[in-house]
Amino acid sequence: MKKSNVLCALLVLFCSCSSDNLESISTDYQGKWELYKMSGRIADSETMGTAMEWQEYYSFNPDGSFIKSRTRNGIKTEISGSYTISRLQDESFFELSYKTDSEIIGGCYGNNKEELHILPNATLSSTWKNCDGPGLEYKKSN
Repeated sequence: MKKSNVLCALLVLFCSCSSDNLESISTDYQGKWELYKMSGRIADSETMGTAMEWQEYYSFNPDGSFIKSRTRNGIKTEISGSYTISRLQDESFFELSYKTDSEIIGGCYGNNKEELHILPNATLSSTWKNCDGPGLEYKKSN
């Protein structure tokens, strides 16, 4: 009986710690994140700043909503959706869900979803590169 009580107490402690951690991550990452680096599969194909093919940002709101904006060839495209922050082993990531389809969704499966990994250097990295898309990295601007 004592062993099961200790096990239950440890389980509650573990769950509450991981929830607090995700809550602090969510608060730390709210705001505007701008694309600062783009890379391709070819060696030395990294571009930054105005040399990139397009300019882009995400704006994450406290209510779990976000806006993605891309400007390419002077044309601005915006799309919105909702996000959650998940944790798998030692990695945290944003799971983005869009209400409608758009050419600016950088996902691998065509299901109106994207993932952005939260890197230790306080940047976000798109998983689009895992399925032949460009490597995209974002820095918080405010």
